[in-house]
Amino acid sequence: MSDQKTDQNLHLPSLVIKNFRGIDELTIPRLGRVTLLTGKNGVGKTTVLDAVRIWASRGHRLDIAEVLHNHDEVITSPDAHGKEVTLANWDGLFFGRRIHSDEAILIGPTREADPLQMKIVALDENEISSVERRQSILFDDEEVLALRVKFRGSTRTLLPHGVSVSTRMMRRSGGTSSSQEIFCGLLGPDVPDNETIEQFLNTLLLTPDEERAIEALNLVTDSLAERVAMVDSGARIGPRAGRRSIVKLKGEDNPVPLRSLGDGAVRAFAVALVLAASSNGFLLIDEAENGIHHSIQAKFWNMVLQTAERNNVQVIATTHSWDCVVGFAQAANELEDVEGLLVRIERPPIGLRPITYDESRLKNIAKHGIEVR
Repeated sequence: MSDQKTDQNLHLPSLVIKNFRGIDELTIPRLGRVTLLTGKNGVGKTTVLDAVRIWASRGHRLDIAEVLHNHDEVITSPDAHGKEVTLANWDGLFFGRRIHSDEAILIGPTREADPLQMKIVALDENEISSVERRQSILFDDEEVLALRVKFRGSTRTLLPHGVSVSTRMMRRSGGTSSSQEIFCGLLGPDVPDNETIEQFLNTLLLTPDEERAIEALNLVTDSLAERVAMVDSGARIGPRAGRRSIVKLKGEDNPVPLRSLGDGAVRAFAVALVLAASSNGFLLIDEAENGIHHSIQAKFWNMVLQTAERNNVQVIATTHSWDCVVGFAQAANELEDVEGLLVRIERPPIGLRPITYDESRLKNIAKHGIEVR
């Protein structure tokens, strides 16, 4: 696949991150339709996912808030009224926690003349007065630091006060809003909960994508699943309250809970669901190997690569697993029309260095067992 074709079809054909969390500066010259990130713990793989998420949302308040919450970069403090409010630690977004540096956070493709920029600014008296009138916030600090986000001529100013996270709803702009936000599906290292399953399943009911999600489920389990549905759990209180997912198995009269088929079944089904629901957007997967048995890694990645190409989804995933790398390499070599790249992030004495493995180099990895984790 040529670089020209990649540039035309991917939201992020390449990536530059500067001054963001644990990354001083990282340039990945080439990303694929599906990119698998490897590297030692603490090298910045998850930080890359966070950066792509914020870039795709054009610095949306909710996405920045969730990144801060996920890394415990929030505190609770009384405001001028004595009411407890949640405050953002803006310094947690910046490399070395240097929030007073003149350097801004920059995120975008390598050829982007105007990347997303985030910088700390001190509000002047007029701005503080305006915020107090509009939001009923009384500041008792001498200096109020806000996060100013700029992207392609659009500017928004985010206050540290009241940074909260609610249930993440699907947000799609389709490129029609002024910010041109790109939808970004997210799957963390944990097994997806029933709320996540239901959120995406509801968008795919009675469509070909629902059938493909069932096929993904059957990659993991020896049982033949025919349908998945959400039903009332019957519990009114406690961790089991709400809805649960059940599966109709071929040859069985009574459905069984999806979770009874194992974490891998839930994981594979969720990946297929979110892939389908993220058409024309991104899917970010942290620790993609979780729950997926080594014997089906190649089939799993084959499904991811094909679905990503069919639905025009750009996938970026992380892994620590050798089995995952080998399965990815096998699938990428089998599907010549879909570009799968592996990028190993290394931390030499100074900075970060990405090493890219395309299909030809992936073939040697799978054949000779070359260590790239």
